[in-house]
Amino acid sequence: MDIPPAGRWILLALAAIQLVYAVRALRPALRSRPGRRVDPWLAFGDHAAGVAVSLALASGNVTAFLVAMAVLGPLLAARLVRSAAARREKPTPA
Repeated sequence: MDIPPAGRWILLALAAIQLVYAVRALRPALRSRPGRRVDPWLAFGDHAAGVAVSLALASGNVTAFLVAMAVLGPLLAARLVRSAAARREKPTPA
């Protein structure tokens, strides 16, 4: 992959921002109660895998990018399914 130097710096900055969000998402995940553990850990995993995707793109490593996307894809799918299920469970006003 040939990414211009400015794009690499932008991706590195994006990875740094996502790392901050991952650290911020880790605290609620560690404090979560047994009934509510999945959502905070999915949020943390989303940000952590996003760091790996950004770093793989910045370095131009296609293999690392594909591995990171293989981790990120199911995480995003699980979050989508859980949010759709949560919307369905709420009663509609009469």
